[in-house]
Amino acid sequence: MATAEKKSVKSLSPSEMDRLSELCLDAVGALRDIFAEIGKGLIPAAEPLMDRVRALAHAARKDPASLLQLDPTREDDRYTFQHSVSVGLLALALAASLGHEGEQVAECGMAGFLHDIGKSRVDLHILDKPGKLSGDEVLEMQKHPEYGAEIVRGMAGVPASVVEAVLGHHVRFDRTGYPESARTLCLGIPCAVVAVADFYNATTTLRAYQRPMLRDEAVEALRRARGTVLDDTIVEGFLELTDGGV
Repeated sequence: MATAEKKSVKSLSPSEMDRLSELCLDAVGALRDIFAEIGKGLIPAAEPLMDRVRALAHAARKDPASLLQLDPTREDDRYTFQHSVSVGLLALALAASLGHEGEQVAECGMAGFLHDIGKSRVDLHILDKPGKLSGDEVLEMQKHPEYGAEIVRGMAGVPASVVEAVLGHHVRFDRTGYPESARTLCLGIPCAVVAVADFYNATTTLRAYQRPMLRDEAVEALRRARGTVLDDTIVEGFLELTDGGV
């Protein structure tokens, strides 16, 4: 998959980093509202989050690595929410580092923040189960991209590429994965970027059923996944962006 031409970046000043931190907190607050409204059975508005993500995309294009310094979630946030925030920020930084224009960077970030929103419809006993899932539980968990796409599709103003990424982020580069219905779609940059960000964050974060990988282990897992699970060009861009750690 071709990527845009990379461009030189300029580090943010301390005052710009302070502003970026505030903006990130605002975005996380908007995402928190979305999760809360979905929990009440409502279809939330997309504009508050999309506006903030566009502003984050502008900063990311100036200094992609600056987003990797942010940690805006709370200790009491559930794993799915913390993971969604982390993937959103990683996707923004990665898309910007690859040289994409502002709106595409924003779409990658929006897709990252919303990619697992469908897990809000999966029973907590499955999400939080410490041991191996049963066959039926695996099948239910694997429905979360379809649940998510249904939710996001109903949010006015969400770009089609974001809906596509929510649906297709578990479709592998070799066109296996799930859901089967998404394997024949022409999945774009936001989907490929989110898949890499999701893979890295999921492997390096403590979960009920999995110890986190060390960075070197995660890097090796990413390299093994190139060309089969993940787009090799985007993996290389991610490794270049995160050289020295995230």
